[in-house]
Amino acid sequence: MLIIALSTLLATAVNAAADEALPPYFAPLIAGQGVEIEACYTAILVRDGLDSPACSSTRWLILFTQKKAKVAARDYQDKTGFKEIISKLIQARNGKRVYVQSPAQTQQVIDNIRTVVGIARSELKDDKVSHCLADIRYNNYPSSLYCDYAIAVINLTLSALTETPPIKMRREDLAAVLEQALPAR
Repeated sequence: MLIIALSTLLATAVNAAADEALPPYFAPLIAGQGVEIEACYTAILVRDGLDSPACSSTRWLILFTQKKAKVAARDYQDKTGFKEIISKLIQARNGKRVYVQSPAQTQQVIDNIRTVVGIARSELKDDKVSHCLADIRYNNYPSSLYCDYAIAVINLTLSALTETPPIKMRREDLAAVLEQALPAR
């Protein structure tokens, strides 16, 4: 019983230390629904930039949260500072939870994995496709409208580049292919 009490106390202290890294007025951002912050983070991973619509709306969401809490709003024009706060928000919202996806499932994609991953890598620069990867990574939701779009875009590009019969991306391959297409950081 004493061990359980000590482990609970230690876990509370660790969580409190992690929560201290973010200002208290960020609590609504951490508790918020949606995947916009995760989509911004994924866009940062994909192209190391902040020019995505997800990052623009996340920047405004942070500024609005600061204004609502009546604290001095911090301007996140500094890329390094903004990336750091997004990374902390991702950690606070998701912990270490990133859904691990199985490898590609269909034989056609397995046989042509380099081609498919290459196409997916170029398509990840499209914010809607990177938003799909965020839906998959953080919500395990490969059936989102963003993922429908990603499948369609990748299949259009594949059909234009491959011989008959064209390679066809299927939903069960999407998570593995997009994850492999993510640039190594």
